[in-house]
Amino acid sequence: MNEARLVAQRAAERWLRGDVIQAMAKAGELDAERYKVRGLDENGDPATLSERAWDAVFEDGPGGYVAVRGDHPRCAAVGLYQAAGFDNAWFVITSHRIAVLRLRDAQSTADAAKAELSNDRSLRGLGQFIKASAADFAQSMRRPPLAERPADAVLEWPFELPRQALRGVERWKQPLVPQFRGGPRFVQIHFTDKSWARVKTDEAGQAALTGSSD
Repeated sequence: MNEARLVAQRAAERWLRGDVIQAMAKAGELDAERYKVRGLDENGDPATLSERAWDAVFEDGPGGYVAVRGDHPRCAAVGLYQAAGFDNAWFVITSHRIAVLRLRDAQSTADAAKAELSNDRSLRGLGQFIKASAADFAQSMRRPPLAERPADAVLEWPFELPRQALRGVERWKQPLVPQFRGGPRFVQIHFTDKSWARVKTDEAGQAALTGSSD
């Protein structure tokens, strides 16, 4: 069983509730990204007044690409992009909803450490999170992929909206960066609140979401 089939199986068991998956694509963050959202700085954190003025002049460039654009921090694009930052994340369009579905590894200790960090913002809490993440990464390199141990795969949906919130999906290419067969592909997802987000996917995912391939 591959990961896509595992996501679809878990979705049918726990999430679909009669909906039908119409398109599904692997989703991830851009390698070098910037937020361009009113009220947030380029890293997606609450912005100071000077940061808002400075960020207003930036667009796509050598220092990174605009990954999220919106009028306020609670726009749909911010929620989508933050959810796509999880490991094993998939953007899914169904007959009635859109969502980012995520397969969480039940054996991972990093998620528990991240939850603790949200309650403990001290340097000690950050240190524990970094230590747990490093240990978890080392352990994960020795574990088989989730598709080979489905009993450890837990489905979560950190982002979900009604289908009506989606305005459309189009292909996007990084300026001046060549594309290679089997390499990453990108899509720009538009919402009816006028926000949009760009996410990394693969050739199959780009074709599934846009209806066209290279």
